[in-house]
Amino acid sequence: MKGRYEDENLKWIPALIALVIVIPFMLKGMTFSYKYYLYILNTVGIYIILTVGLDILSGYTGLISLGHAGFMAIGAYSSAILVDQVGLPFGLSLIISPIIAGLFGFIIGFPALRISGMYLGLTTMGFGFIIRRLIIALREWTQGSGGLVVSSPELFGFTIKGDWANYFLVWTFAVLTIVASRRMMKSKIGRAFMAIRDSEQAAQASGINIAQYKLMSFFISGVFAGLAGVLMAHTNHFISTDHFDNMLSIYFIIMVLVGGIGTIYGAVLGTIFIVLLENLIVPIIEKGLHEMFQVKAGDIESLIFGLIMFLFIIFQPTGLYGMWLKIRIYWKLFPFNPKQRFT
Repeated sequence: MKGRYEDENLKWIPALIALVIVIPFMLKGMTFSYKYYLYILNTVGIYIILTVGLDILSGYTGLISLGHAGFMAIGAYSSAILVDQVGLPFGLSLIISPIIAGLFGFIIGFPALRISGMYLGLTTMGFGFIIRRLIIALREWTQGSGGLVVSSPELFGFTIKGDWANYFLVWTFAVLTIVASRRMMKSKIGRAFMAIRDSEQAAQASGINIAQYKLMSFFISGVFAGLAGVLMAHTNHFISTDHFDNMLSIYFIIMVLVGGIGTIYGAVLGTIFIVLLENLIVPIIEKGLHEMFQVKAGDIESLIFGLIMFLFIIFQPTGLYGMWLKIRIYWKLFPFNPKQRFT
């Protein structure tokens, strides 16, 4: 009889929780700059929440979005205004702000009922531009393009302040997001999303309400992006329109593609890979190339990420998670003619 975790394919959860708890202590013992690495890990956790939601929309439902930075901005600014200006508790804002972002996603989902592909992508990109201009226009609440200082969150009477507290806050929600998303994609909702992605005509013929599930997918994805925005605002303590430009939306798409679109684990792996690459590897490459060829740092970063996306799309379209599955199958069958499984 299969165990509880094996049935749901969630037997890795205890190991993940243990790893999340142990990592900051390991970093503190290994390096004096552990606070910088904690900041990077916080960024990874926040982006995982968003990219998992984006993968539900694009990977599982087959709907393109190039405006997820806009949903993230809605969550961030909504929470900052509700907590610091309206006076709502952070715990309540943690519920309301993602729902606000999800409602915007629900509204943006209506064009998806009539258009798809490149046209839907351009529509969502336009949404990202509109949100940025709206934030600037509402300067009485948002301080315009100058940015907004955000307070530390309070939960159950405790102020969550400092690198350690922020780390555990972010990764608590990151782990919950991964688990909840995995369960959702194994449910009736997830099967409906995948049916729509594979063939809308077949899905409709089998009794699936196409409009309902498309709007639901946009809403869920918007909620996750809004939650990521809330955590970003209250752990970084400052937000501005520069943090939510459309290049960030492209950045999220790269994470999902590199990790393996259509898999929750792929979104997680892609996010970890790209964020660590950007913050730990790219600066070293940029420094070396700048000294040799006098090129700008930003140009090198764009070149590297463009090249990575190109190589993965051409040579490894299933992403990092697909690569891991191939390696796992290889060693399971080794030495009994493992190549047969790849033909």
